[in-house]
Amino acid sequence: MAKIQRKKMIEQPSLYLLLGVASAIIIARLYVYLGGNLGLGYDGIKFHHIFLGIILVIVSGIVFFALDEQFRRNNTAMCITAFAFGFGTGLISDEANFLISIGQYYNLSNYYQPINLYVDTAFVAFAFLLFVFSVFTRKRK
Repeated sequence: MAKIQRKKMIEQPSLYLLLGVASAIIIARLYVYLGGNLGLGYDGIKFHHIFLGIILVIVSGIVFFALDEQFRRNNTAMCITAFAFGFGTGLISDEANFLISIGQYYNLSNYYQPINLYVDTAFVAFAFLLFVFSVFTRKRK
């Protein structure tokens, strides 16, 4: 019985959405903490991780909606797309949280203010609640 429950949980696309959000935030924070720059530059233009997140969300959203029928038959593809969408969403939320909280005072030390960590934690908690909700609603079917 426990194996059946675990299998149902592993097949939930919302689990991979949760893992994507959490891993994106953790990787972005670790990258900056270990000395990485907040933005990659090219020709004087800074590209922050919000742009990578936007690209991931757009591409995974287009793929999901364009191949909706195939995803209903292939749960693995749906879970991969959910992870990409979650990873992009995590990058967007982490960067947006930072940019909104610091306003015009761009400083790396502001990246680790407690309010930023609280908001990121709340966002991961929301993704976790979405996962729990999807597990319980799928059980009833």
